[in-house]
Amino acid sequence: MLPLIFSFLILQVLTDDVPKPTGIFNYAQSIDHYSFSPIASEKFNQRIFEYNKHWDCGNGTVGPLFFYTGNEGPLESFYYNTGFMFEIAPKFGALIVFAEHRYYGESLPYGADSFTNKGLRYLSSTQATADFAEVINYYKKSKGITQVVSFGGSYGGMLTAWMRLRYPQLVDVALAASAPLPMMARSIVPKKAFFEIVTDDYEAADSTCPDIVRKGFSQLYEIVKTSGYEQTVTETFKLCKDFDKSQFDHLVGWTRNAMLMMAMVDYPYPAEFMGNLPAWPVKASCDLMLDEMKRSGNEMKAMAVGAGLLYNGTDGTKECFNIYDDFIECADITGCGTGPAAKAWDFQCCTEFQLATPSDNKTDMFPALDWNLDIASKYCQENYQVSPDPVGASRNYWSADFTAASNIIFSNGLLDPWHAGGVLEDVNPTVKAITIAEGAHHLDLRGANKDDPQSVIVARQQEVELITQWLGQKKGEETENDTEQDVEYYVEF
Repeated sequence: MLPLIFSFLILQVLTDDVPKPTGIFNYAQSIDHYSFSPIASEKFNQRIFEYNKHWDCGNGTVGPLFFYTGNEGPLESFYYNTGFMFEIAPKFGALIVFAEHRYYGESLPYGADSFTNKGLRYLSSTQATADFAEVINYYKKSKGITQVVSFGGSYGGMLTAWMRLRYPQLVDVALAASAPLPMMARSIVPKKAFFEIVTDDYEAADSTCPDIVRKGFSQLYEIVKTSGYEQTVTETFKLCKDFDKSQFDHLVGWTRNAMLMMAMVDYPYPAEFMGNLPAWPVKASCDLMLDEMKRSGNEMKAMAVGAGLLYNGTDGTKECFNIYDDFIECADITGCGTGPAAKAWDFQCCTEFQLATPSDNKTDMFPALDWNLDIASKYCQENYQVSPDPVGASRNYWSADFTAASNIIFSNGLLDPWHAGGVLEDVNPTVKAITIAEGAHHLDLRGANKDDPQSVIVARQQEVELITQWLGQKKGEETENDTEQDVEYYVEF
């Protein structure tokens, strides 16, 4: 029986520029790729979205596979926010496939029990890349596809680069957008830290905004030492539940998370990727703070209004904020999101990934965050009975040394706080770095927009040129190597 089983799930179109999938499937995926125990034969349903309207598969030609390596969230979030793949697919005659990452969305190996400590034991990037390899192999074998281009942004970009490194026989070209691999592998110390770049973004919007945030946090720290602070903080931040000191650290995290998320998705037009946000949300947040300063002259209130933009969006329908619904504290100090996906990403940060360095209140506008490997290990042991492996990802993925790699594009937007941890210079003639001056988090993977800055337009053109060049070289090699015998371009697992 074929491992793909059609599902009649109907999806709501989330954006105007990305069409609904032409097919939604469940791939019967292996739970464990790395053992010979009985569990290795067990399967779970991995969701696959397919779009075939641009696929050239007639008259003796078979177009390439454009494959998106799913991130830490439901597949819809990435499918409907990656318009670039759909826009360039006609040029290449490509079949588009998005594969959901195990333990996210509906691809749950053990259903509701997937998020127990026992159920989480098969959640890792190495298992996920093996999943993607199986799916790609299936498409190559069943469809006669000979060329594959992998795409991904953020963690998905890391996975896409790793697919080219680990499975070069399956993936010919990789476009890894906003993938902070060198920082994750501890192979570099970024010239600027994550929270410092967030601060720079706010300073670029208006030089007074970082100082408003600094003073706002300072006032918050001082006011909780006074009598009657509960009502003041509750009213200032428009909290749904009365505030007390047990909520203090969470409120600080909620506020910090809002600022850094808006810096990540500082797109030049309204978008709904991480919230219903206006164009240039950092500037919009800064403008709200400046307006509040004119009204009340109170930095803490101004900071609260600026942070509220992320959680209340442009429609502003929330009358109050439930900070525990809006924000979940976790092992990733830059945030884990909300819902079941937050649990899965928290676990991955407790095992494989230790990313950004903490805020220090010297180079950035945020309170100093007491966070290190010992504190993370204590948290992870208490929650999952595991400890972070600070060198595991580096050991598994070449320690971010790409000198022997080929056909990888690393793109980074310089507004994105993650860019300092990425590949910013060409490594060799076929491992290329593209920087986007006015770009936020994987802006280049989004669909074209009339408000796009020239830097992202140029970046996309460069990406298309490189993909065309490298696929052309692969096609030439295939033609040279053709014999009278059939050549198989897949691997039997």
